[in-house]
Amino acid sequence: MHGFIRLDNLEKELIESWPFQRLHYIRQLGGAFLVYPGATHTRFEHSLGVMELSTRIYHNICKAVRPDVFSYVPRKGSIEYHYWRKVLRLAALCHDLGHLPFSHAAEAIFLGKKGHEQWTCKLIESPLLAPLLQRAYTEAGFQETFPDRNFVEDVAKIAVGQKQWLSYGKGSFSSWEKIVSEVITGNFFGADRIDYLLRDAKSTGVAYGLFDYQQLIEMIRILPAREGEDELALGIEENGLESCEALLLARHFMHRRVYQYAGVKSFNFHLCNFMKGFVCPDAFGSIEGYLALTDSAILYALHQAYADTSHPGYADAAAILGRKNRYKALSVSRDLSQEHFSAICNRADLSIQTVHLECPSPFDCKEVFNFPVSKKHLLIEPAHRLSQILSQAFSEGKTWIYVASDKESRLREALDLWSAQFHG
Repeated sequence: MHGFIRLDNLEKELIESWPFQRLHYIRQLGGAFLVYPGATHTRFEHSLGVMELSTRIYHNICKAVRPDVFSYVPRKGSIEYHYWRKVLRLAALCHDLGHLPFSHAAEAIFLGKKGHEQWTCKLIESPLLAPLLQRAYTEAGFQETFPDRNFVEDVAKIAVGQKQWLSYGKGSFSSWEKIVSEVITGNFFGADRIDYLLRDAKSTGVAYGLFDYQQLIEMIRILPAREGEDELALGIEENGLESCEALLLARHFMHRRVYQYAGVKSFNFHLCNFMKGFVCPDAFGSIEGYLALTDSAILYALHQAYADTSHPGYADAAAILGRKNRYKALSVSRDLSQEHFSAICNRADLSIQTVHLECPSPFDCKEVFNFPVSKKHLLIEPAHRLSQILSQAFSEGKTWIYVASDKESRLREALDLWSAQFHG
């Protein structure tokens, strides 16, 4: 997808490790392959793509440096430049190691707000990977210039990003570390997002998920977050605004047609339900137990459950494998609260066993889309002032109700009555 991806010997060794090879068996899009037959790509190839794109972004932002941020950026070819390049590439390879089977399908249930990133950190710092990563530090001679740096910790913090790292109480981020991490994890310019949008669009056949990512990468710059301040951020040259708009539109359509598509949401609902009964809490007690959790293990258990009508997971297995009595996923107003939902269920005489509510995580459009833009004469403008598309940023999350198919019409009538009263 990105052409040849070149690796050194230690990167090859990391890729051949058990934690990384496990990514062969973690589908990128969860249950989406049950709707889009081509969506069978995995976290393995995605992680390779993220490493390649991260490297390209890093080379570009260290090459095209403005005078007002010059003192913060390592000189290209310096030992500091190579140190952070190595950290970045290894962090990019490791950034998805902690994913559960079927990626995000059941992450909120099992991992909560700490997310898969906490397990990514555990794996990076585990005996399976830490000695290997430490060799990258010693073999390159970095200890002579940076004797006080914790290389393994640097890889972990760059892999998971500032927000998650600070939530674990693990220490602070310098302004430069924040930039390096955003090359991978950034909510707009991050290589993780660029790669998965392109890869998911290609695999599902949703063509309007594609965009000119090469132009975007060429235009990414390290900029002052706000004019006259020392804080740094990833931003864009003004000539690259159109590529940003194209990324945003691709992101919007991919959410509409894939990530937040009713059929995909329905299958992921049943996968999550099944995993709640299948995944033993003991799996989270050890690295080995966690690594044993793969899509293959879940699919094997699904087939066993489908063959036994008395199995507690039979209903979800039948919905997935036999497509029998699959719950409908209904997108509803974000104004629907738990209190309103309970009242609607009472009105429709629906029990909690036949209807379920899923509310979106908070999403701050301004934080994501209000990045700095470099104009002529080093002037900085926030993106929303220069682009009508970016100023009208789209919200990603939706509120969903999952309902048994034979109860759908009754629920829709109750929802229509509530909507007329609430919005009328």
